[in-house]
Amino acid sequence: MIGKPGSGPLHMAGQPSSSGNRTAGGVGTYPGNRNPENPEHLREIADLWNVEESSLAVGPEKGIIKQIELMEKGQIGFFWNIHTNPLISLPNLPRVKAAMEKAFVVVQDPFLTETTEVADIVLPPAMWGEKEGTMENADRTINLLRKAVEPPEGIKTDFEILLEFSRRMGLKDKDGHPLVGYSTPEEAFEEWKQVSKGRPSDMSGMTYELLEKENGIRWPAPEDNPKGTVRLYEDGEFATSPEYCQSYGKDIVTGRPKTEKEFREIQADGRAIFHPTRHLGSPEKPREEYPLWLNTGRLLWHWHTRTKTGRVAELDEKAPEAFVQLNRKDADTLNVADGEKVEVQSPRGSLQVPAKISREVKSGEVFIPFHFGEWKNEKPANELTGDVIDPLSHQPILKQSVCRIEKIEA
Repeated sequence: MIGKPGSGPLHMAGQPSSSGNRTAGGVGTYPGNRNPENPEHLREIADLWNVEESSLAVGPEKGIIKQIELMEKGQIGFFWNIHTNPLISLPNLPRVKAAMEKAFVVVQDPFLTETTEVADIVLPPAMWGEKEGTMENADRTINLLRKAVEPPEGIKTDFEILLEFSRRMGLKDKDGHPLVGYSTPEEAFEEWKQVSKGRPSDMSGMTYELLEKENGIRWPAPEDNPKGTVRLYEDGEFATSPEYCQSYGKDIVTGRPKTEKEFREIQADGRAIFHPTRHLGSPEKPREEYPLWLNTGRLLWHWHTRTKTGRVAELDEKAPEAFVQLNRKDADTLNVADGEKVEVQSPRGSLQVPAKISREVKSGEVFIPFHFGEWKNEKPANELTGDVIDPLSHQPILKQSVCRIEKIEA
C-alpha cells in the first residue's frame, strides 16, 4: 500500500477494488481521501449528506485484530462480515472464533464457509457477473461492470441489501428525508461524483457512458479533464498541504496519530514525504521448545481461502490439500520422508499435514499454505500463527511464528 502513513492519496493493494474501498472511505478513512481530523473536511461531508457534524466523529480507524479484542470485551456486539472468510484468513484462529461467538454475526457471502458456521444470519448475495457497478483497480482505473446474467430468483445484490438495510433502519438526514436518496448503482455513482469533487480522487467528470467508451478512466478526472490522468504528480505537486491532506500521519514506531501541529512542523506543503522505517523483528524467537520459523502464504492455484477456487476441479486437483514444506537437512534431522504425515505445533495450536521436502525453503524455516480449512476436514494454518500486529499498518505478523515438527508414528 502506498500512502500510509501520511497524506498521499494513492494506495496499492492486491484484492479486487480494495483501492476503491479506501477511496470511498470503507476502511475507517473518510470519503474522497478526506482527513477525519480536519474540521473543514468533516463539514464538507456533513453538508454533502445533510447530517450533523457530530454524527461523523467515529474516532481513529480500528483494524480487525482490534475489533476482535473489542468483541472479547463485549464492546462490539454486532459484526457484519461481507464476502470475507476470517475464520481461515485471520491469525490465532481459536481466539478469533471464540470472540465471534460472543457477538451477533451476519455473514453476507454467496458460499457457505467456515465463517458462516458461527453466523446468526447468512445473507446469500448475487455474485460478480450478476450485478453492475464501478470498480477501482490498483492503478486508479475506474471500470464499469455490467450485469452479465440475472441472479437466482430472490437473490439480491450487495447494493440492494445495503439499501434495504438503510430503509428498514429508517436512516434520515437532519431534515427528516431518507439518508440514502439513490436507488440504482448509477445514481449512487452520481452522488459519489459530488463527494469526490475537488479531492485527490476527483471523479466528477466521469459518466457511465464515458467509462464504457474509454474502457476505464484513471482518477483524478475532474469536470475539465473527464478522461482522467495517466500519471500523478507530473507537476511536482503532492497532496501534502495541511488544509488538503488525507491524514496528518502516524509515528513510524508506535503508530500514534500525529497532530496537525506536528504535521505543519514538517513543512511539506505540496512536497512528497519519505518515511524511513526500521524492521523491529518478531516478538517471538525460535527456542528449544519451538526451534523453527513458520511462514504462511499462497499457492498459485488458489485464491485466499478457496471459497471459489477450492470448488474448481482443475484447481483443486493441482493443490488438493495443505502441506508443510521443509528443507532436506531438517527433514533428515527429524527422520521424516517426503509425503510422510507430521504434526506441526506452535504455542497456539497444532495441525497434521504431509511433509514436502524442498530446496525452496532454508534450513530452520518451514512453509504452510494458508488456503485450506475445515470444510475439507482440515485444520487451517492460521491455527498456528500469532496475532501481534504492527502498530503502524495494523497488519498481523503472519510470516514469523515459531513452531516445531514431530513425526507421527504409524
